[in-house]
Amino acid sequence: MAGPKPHDIGEISLPVLQKAIPKVVVLPFGATEPHGSHLPYATDVYETAAIADRACELAREQGGAVATLPIVPFGVQTSQQTYPLAMNLYPSTLNQILSDLTESLDNTGIEKAVILNGHGGNDFYTHLKELYGKRKVYIVQVNWFAMCRDLQSELFAAGGDHANDMETSLVLHLRPELVDMHEAGPQPTAKYRLAGMQAGWARAPRPWEKYTEDSGAGDPRQATAAKGARFFDAVTRELANFLVELAAAKIDANFPFAT
Repeated sequence: MAGPKPHDIGEISLPVLQKAIPKVVVLPFGATEPHGSHLPYATDVYETAAIADRACELAREQGGAVATLPIVPFGVQTSQQTYPLAMNLYPSTLNQILSDLTESLDNTGIEKAVILNGHGGNDFYTHLKELYGKRKVYIVQVNWFAMCRDLQSELFAAGGDHANDMETSLVLHLRPELVDMHEAGPQPTAKYRLAGMQAGWARAPRPWEKYTEDSGAGDPRQATAAKGARFFDAVTRELANFLVELAAAKIDANFPFAT
């Protein structure tokens, strides 16, 4: 039986942690919500926790003093409340959670924190501006689904941003027993009637029960575990490199800019 992972704060004990306080901690955020008819509610949780775990493992192998905290499994779901058990945290509540957790990182010897976000409805950037200058720990947000864009274009069918080819391929790689490809359909989405919203420069929350047929957006029918494995490997390696670089970076008067 394998022992505790040294890069997983949820698995190690106090004496182990005290001997090697990490320079960087990863705080993953997911969501609990429907993902079409073929993926599980905790899709964002499984994806983001696995990416955090593997990236920290790879970073440790490169000598990076990094570790991951357990994932926060809930996110902003204000426009999906017609679906059962789409578990919502209002943005103000989510921001308060981030405030509380990052306050807990101060006075611990931890220098930097990466908010690893795996849910498109979450956005911490404006709140990071509110926290700026109020925390000793340096905080940066990473949306893993925005990484490796060229590879995404190469691997996955275009269109959609929820339970699509990319997400389905990832879960086929990570948790194939939870995917029912017999239920995977084309997942069409409604078109905006207003030109500004069609162009993308006018925005409003999407009522998902009107926007989609089954809460999915984007055709997942060409998804494969092999595509998911390739994307997972690319994202975790790129993130690991960032974590190693961040852990090694000295916080001086010019940080994070080059001198």
